[in-house]
Amino acid sequence: MSETATVLRQEREENLRNIYDNKIPKRVPISMYLSNAVVAGYAGVDLKATYWNPSLLKKPLLELSERIPSDTSLYGGSVYTPVSSQTLRSINKVMSSTGYMQHPNTRCMEADEYDELIADPYAFIIEKCIPRLYKGLNAESNPGKNILALTQENQLKMAVGREEMEIMQELDERFGYPNGIGPTGFGRAPMDWLADQLRSFSEVCIDVKRCRSKLIEALDAIYPLLYKIGVCADPENVSRYHSTDFQLHMATYLNEKDFAEVWLPSWKRQVEDYASLGMRTGAFLEHDWGRLLDYVYELPTGSIFSFEYTDAKLIKEKLGKKHILSGGFPLQHLTKCTKTEAIRKTKEWLDIMAPGGQYIFGFDKGAMTHHDVNIENLIAVCETVRDYGVYDNPGTPTGEIFNKSDYKHSNSPVFTSKYYRSWEDYIREFPYTPEEARPLIAQSEDSLLFLMFVMTC
Repeated sequence: MSETATVLRQEREENLRNIYDNKIPKRVPISMYLSNAVVAGYAGVDLKATYWNPSLLKKPLLELSERIPSDTSLYGGSVYTPVSSQTLRSINKVMSSTGYMQHPNTRCMEADEYDELIADPYAFIIEKCIPRLYKGLNAESNPGKNILALTQENQLKMAVGREEMEIMQELDERFGYPNGIGPTGFGRAPMDWLADQLRSFSEVCIDVKRCRSKLIEALDAIYPLLYKIGVCADPENVSRYHSTDFQLHMATYLNEKDFAEVWLPSWKRQVEDYASLGMRTGAFLEHDWGRLLDYVYELPTGSIFSFEYTDAKLIKEKLGKKHILSGGFPLQHLTKCTKTEAIRKTKEWLDIMAPGGQYIFGFDKGAMTHHDVNIENLIAVCETVRDYGVYDNPGTPTGEIFNKSDYKHSNSPVFTSKYYRSWEDYIREFPYTPEEARPLIAQSEDSLLFLMFVMTC
């Protein structure tokens, strides 16, 4: 790493640590991510080819990283990829003719199957959800080959992943992007997970009215699984410089009564249980949460909330002293405004969001294609944040202080399933296995659980 990159990394890490430590940073940090679709469009590269050969994006990423000031690595990758979806013959993650990956409104659980889900959620994923969502893993429709599909997908994913990781490491080293600060965990709000692909948005909205008590019972039943997926791997050594992040989908599609009685309790329980361990929550408040901000305020102190359409003055007023805010700047300003207008709007935005610290600059949504981004305007906006978003009182204490003793862990049952083997289960089957194998066995069981869960997200 060059001396310049080292200095930049130190500066960026200090600014971010100050945000996490309830101190005013030297300037507003910039969190900027560009998907592979945006980078490919900028470079005139075939998007479909980049999924299989990420090196096609290396040159444009190096060029963009030189031009765009950001305190995070610019490369955001892709949430879904044909490397996995095509190999497993997925119906829930499909590619359009343009190469963009889409998530249709699919479902893999019927209304009369709640009792099966409640009895053993992990078994329901394996026995019902996976075969329905991934035709390549269905023993009936793909006999014989179904035992090969997951192995092939894993090999392909690892090969492509290694190439992608090398690019990201080079970007970090060359441009001094920070390490060890920010999102490290992944979680799902219980009702969002149930809605995304198990029941679908449309069906779960009906379930709220049609079988409300059964739905609530299901949210309680899946809680141990959801808790385990997002909890810190080492609860005894939790870093407040890390966060477990959620994308919140369903909340704003419900009326306030249904939100408060059905959607919120299970997720609030989850983040408060995590807070009792010292964990920090991050969440993207999808759509407009304006009418729900009083509920958001009550969530654990120091949570990081990125927001979409919610009014900036309102969210700053309601949440800005208790929580860290991020994002929110309208992406459309990059294409709807002239460069001069974009700069003016950036300054106006910072005049609202920057005072008092507790803010990380970013957009209200990720760009889907390169048509959503005027690169010259993006450069101008980021340069304006860098130069205009400077504080004259860095280090000054700000915001409410998190104290994990303010939160009590719920009496959550231990996660169990007929498909999840404890060490005791393993020893009963293989009694000659030495104690030294225990951590490896536990890690492999957790990895399988995480893999099966992610396939339903």
